[in-house]
Amino acid sequence: MNIPPDIHARVVALTDAILSACEDGEEDASASLYAQLHAYCDSIAAAGRDHPFLWETLADFTGDDHLAINHYTHALMLANAAQAINYEASICLALAERHSNLGDVAAAHEHALRADALAQRTDDLPLRQAISQFLLDHAQAANEG
Repeated sequence: MNIPPDIHARVVALTDAILSACEDGEEDASASLYAQLHAYCDSIAAAGRDHPFLWETLADFTGDDHLAINHYTHALMLANAAQAINYEASICLALAERHSNLGDVAAAHEHALRADALAQRTDDLPLRQAISQFLLDHAQAANEG
């Protein structure tokens, strides 16, 4: 699933600016840029050009795990509808990580297993390794949960 070049360029410019503001300790600028990214995602969706890349990226830059899960869930719905397996696997891993942060071991394990099943259908070795590592790192918690 290709990302339209104009969308990719705008998201990369905003995320680069967010990272730069964070590195410089400019919290107000970072928050303002994050709001711009969110508004851009909303405007692209409203224009009928929605894409999982938008929402996965927004979620990646969202500090609140609950809010990030909402953004990832939206991205997952779009990826699923487009049968974009790489996106689905990546988003499921991110969901597993966020649920793990919240102490929801069962949901984290469920998303990690789904990510693993999806990733096995791709040739994205780094993603498959990251998912396997997550499952290994969280195996004890999953068995106890």
